[in-house]
Amino acid sequence: MAVWGAPGGRPWIGWTIGAASFAVAFLARYHFAEAMAGLPFVTFFLAVLLTSFLGGWRPATAVAAASLLAAAYWFLPPYGQWKFAWPQDAVALGFFVLVAGSQIMLVHRLTGALARLEWKRTQMEALRASERLMFSELQHRVANGIQLVASLLSLEASRVETAEDARVVLDDAVSRLSIVATVHRRLHDPDLGEAGFEKALESLARDILCAAGRQDVELVVRAPRLAITPADATSLSMIVAEGVTNAIKHAFADRTTGRIDIRFGADAVGERRLTLRDDGPGFARLPDEDGESLGVLVMSSMARRLGGWLVLGNAPEGGALVTVVMPEPGAAAA
Repeated sequence: MAVWGAPGGRPWIGWTIGAASFAVAFLARYHFAEAMAGLPFVTFFLAVLLTSFLGGWRPATAVAAASLLAAAYWFLPPYGQWKFAWPQDAVALGFFVLVAGSQIMLVHRLTGALARLEWKRTQMEALRASERLMFSELQHRVANGIQLVASLLSLEASRVETAEDARVVLDDAVSRLSIVATVHRRLHDPDLGEAGFEKALESLARDILCAAGRQDVELVVRAPRLAITPADATSLSMIVAEGVTNAIKHAFADRTTGRIDIRFGADAVGERRLTLRDDGPGFARLPDEDGESLGVLVMSSMARRLGGWLVLGNAPEGGALVTVVMPEPGAAAA
């Protein structure tokens, strides 16, 4: 229910309604004075009630006060004088005050309750819309996760030729599925949501290092805030996870210390780049993108999902360098 004179609305409408209601009530009572003899307040009750509903309690209170004075002066004998018969006039005036006040209070409480009910209904509608959105997003993320797991298992299955291969492949699959779980846990951690993608990547890399018992490896992550979709964040995180795992296996195999630098950002032409560099000996021979290295296959597959490409090489300052180049958002669609 809309109360036009309510706070935050248009108060002048409520006062206009009050003035009009009082004027109509006065003219009706004055015009039908003989027919309404003995009922000095009858039309004013309706004016107070109407103003309460449409104008709010303040204009209604003003109408009640004006009605009391008008009825006391013009419609209580002796008419046109401020003289009252005791106790009947006092009882009549007190009855009007009681009834008019009750009307104003009840209508005010009713409109307040209706306003609260409408607010709660609006909140419930917003909550339901939010729940539907969250459920849709959850379905999308679960579907992406299942698709990612299926892709990894398919890549693993392509390596199976003997029973011994199957055992090794299953071990690798378990390890990579554990990484997928770690990626999703870190990306969807509410505590990391405000910190941004940089904190998520750092936490993911540290989890992998700690799981391998390599807390001695120095980790540096730089990822300024950029707009990124959950699906793209998952693919980038999988590439980082593979890069860190490969660094543990090859760059730090016979060392007690090491360093990994991870950077993600946009260059001057708008291309986004993810780079991961270790300080190990680097690649003795660059692996073939479609060769036997499953880690390279996974990173290459994730890069293609991002609409970009994978570049492997050795950094000028030493160590292996993994780079994923993503075109400027919207460039591929254009």
